[in-house]
Amino acid sequence: MTTRLARRVTSRRARGQALLEAAIGATLFVTIIVFGIHLAEVGFLSLKVQEAAVSALWDGTHGEMHFIPASYSQAGGSMRSAAANAQARYSDFKGLSSAQGGGRITQVFTQGTGMQVSCGMDVGVGWAGAVLTRPVYRDNGGTACGAQATLSAWRFPSSFLDDGSEGALYKKKHLEDSISTMQVCAVGRPVGGTCTGRFAMLVDDWGLAGERESPTCLIAKQDQLFPCTNPAFHAAAWSTYTPTSLPIPLGASALAEAALYINPLPLTALAMVGLGMKEQTFWISAAGEETNFIQVMPLRDPISLIWPTSPGSVVAGTSGYYGAAYVNRLRDGGCFLGLDCD
Repeated sequence: MTTRLARRVTSRRARGQALLEAAIGATLFVTIIVFGIHLAEVGFLSLKVQEAAVSALWDGTHGEMHFIPASYSQAGGSMRSAAANAQARYSDFKGLSSAQGGGRITQVFTQGTGMQVSCGMDVGVGWAGAVLTRPVYRDNGGTACGAQATLSAWRFPSSFLDDGSEGALYKKKHLEDSISTMQVCAVGRPVGGTCTGRFAMLVDDWGLAGERESPTCLIAKQDQLFPCTNPAFHAAAWSTYTPTSLPIPLGASALAEAALYINPLPLTALAMVGLGMKEQTFWISAAGEETNFIQVMPLRDPISLIWPTSPGSVVAGTSGYYGAAYVNRLRDGGCFLGLDCD
């Protein structure tokens, strides 16, 4: 009888010990879960800060970069506008809508505020190109974009069951006030509360873009004072061609005359022979859709009665594939070569 009673007492003590251990373990398990959720949210929102900087970097590339050959300062304005747009879209750390967010995002245990996105030019990521092209195609030094935001604990329990005071079960707080708020950067860590790391990239392919750089250049008007309605295209091509032609003032025409026994240059160039510009005469042809990619030359000029320009028309195109594609696009609403569809 005594042995049986002793066994019952021992069994009750064991069950009580297991219950106590489970209660203490539950407090630790809950703490781990809370910190796991908070750290996961910090990681997710930190990636959103990085995403905001990258978004501005790529969005800025669609803006105006230059007006060849006069100015290359437009790139800075395009990148600053992209940064402002990204900051507005990512103010709520989402970036999924063009509408501005509320300036913050609140999750289970974390709150994000103060998203700031900035982009700058001339960051040392440059490429000057060939020597002869540098007077026209100038290096703007590239661009760089960065972002930063503030993440803070929100509704995060600083202690469990008690206030962590003397005599309490847990004397150490879950989260000290000094580390409850942190500054996160798109790249690297903050220095003195400011993020200096940025993503850098070359911008501007020096290509013709926009309405000012899209008009035609008709070869039939090359003997006029202003031979082209596309000054950017004409100036870029002329200033690149001229330095390369100076070392060979008579080479090309001498070769042509030796083979043909006549001077093949058109009348507009022959008129300039007395000025010493026979070899350096410059023509440029860029006919667009408004001329059906064809220039009809005057009869006095022996170049050709019809001067087709790539991509070419159906009548006298340089390639039948371009002409067929042009006809197909006309049937689809006229959105050929990036033009707006009807």
